[in-house]
Amino acid sequence: MNIMKNYILISCLFVLSIVNCQLSTAAGGIEFTHDKKFREILALAKAQNKLVFIDCFTSWCGPCKRLAATAFPDASVGEFFNANFINASFDMEKEEGPSIASKYGIRAYPTLLWIDGDGNVKHKMVGGMDAAALLEQGKKAIDPTPEILNGMRKKYEDGNRDVDFLADYLNTLDKSGEKVEPVFTEYLGKLTPANQGDKKHIQTVFNLTNDIKSPGLSYLTKNRDQYKSVVGTDAFDKKINQIAAKAEEEAPKADNKAMFEQAIELVKSNKGRDKDEEILQLSMDYYMRMGDWENYDTYTSKYIKKYGAKNAALLNDAAWNYFINIINPDKLKKATTWAFTALNMDNKYTYNLTYAYLLYKQNNYKEAERACDYAIIRAKAENVEPTSANSLKDSIAKSLAKQ
Repeated sequence: MNIMKNYILISCLFVLSIVNCQLSTAAGGIEFTHDKKFREILALAKAQNKLVFIDCFTSWCGPCKRLAATAFPDASVGEFFNANFINASFDMEKEEGPSIASKYGIRAYPTLLWIDGDGNVKHKMVGGMDAAALLEQGKKAIDPTPEILNGMRKKYEDGNRDVDFLADYLNTLDKSGEKVEPVFTEYLGKLTPANQGDKKHIQTVFNLTNDIKSPGLSYLTKNRDQYKSVVGTDAFDKKINQIAAKAEEEAPKADNKAMFEQAIELVKSNKGRDKDEEILQLSMDYYMRMGDWENYDTYTSKYIKKYGAKNAALLNDAAWNYFINIINPDKLKKATTWAFTALNMDNKYTYNLTYAYLLYKQNNYKEAERACDYAIIRAKAENVEPTSANSLKDSIAKSLAKQ
């Protein structure tokens, strides 16, 4: 009798959980159409000019169940999918499921389909995913860019070289993450003086110029005031600084100091409000990447004195670079002062540890041990493992024992 009662209770709870799940989905998740045939769903999508989203599942598929239990009930997913799609769900082994599976070559589950009212597949994903990933795929499904780009590509291949069309084509290529060269070079060659003053073309050249080797850079630098009037001074200066920073980062990899010098000249000639700070920043970063610690010291010292004295993260990072790479006693003392200043501004585990390491490198073992103890206290407060601090403390103890 008790067994029967338990069975009934479990059955009731199971049914109740299903009802609750359905209510939750209806309230905030994807609302699926369950009372229409596949052809009726296509007709509805065509009438409403929407895509059909189809969850192709089977009853034995674990990822299908997780998708239905976690991603489909999500409120943000439901809001987007209910507004943009006719949502349907078919068991691929029952009723119309096998014919849908055959029509679209579905062999793995879950398979998610986005099709138009004529039954053409516009987007397809296989496998489980979380709510954020499902939402991203839904947005991709209605993004018209791929089809627009295919049409534009055909026009370009057929010989369309109208300058306005080329601008639109380039912007679509860029939006799709495709390379814009050599179309960009061809486009620039077709710009007339009148075109160059047009806001559409100014914005296009500005958007597509992101590298110091870009053919568009000369347009920006030669017509600086014109571009600033359209995009704004701050946006223009930020663009120039970003191009310079990218060149500075690439120069050491290419062993090309001329590229770094070009980046410096670009910032200098732009005469932006922060050009002096930017030049010091570029120089500091470049010589760090090059492992030229003499020049790194020169530019870092200048930068910190003028712009970084109250930047705890910068002070700590610079001090750590000195600990790792520099042995000059005077320079180490300077770095120790920076590290001490940083931890007084922000009493973090890592900042105390940097200070302790610098003291240890200068054979100031007692102070290093004290700094290590502070670092361990901070590690406990920050709930991090003080592995490095404990290791350093062991090294300090050995050094003290030898004295």
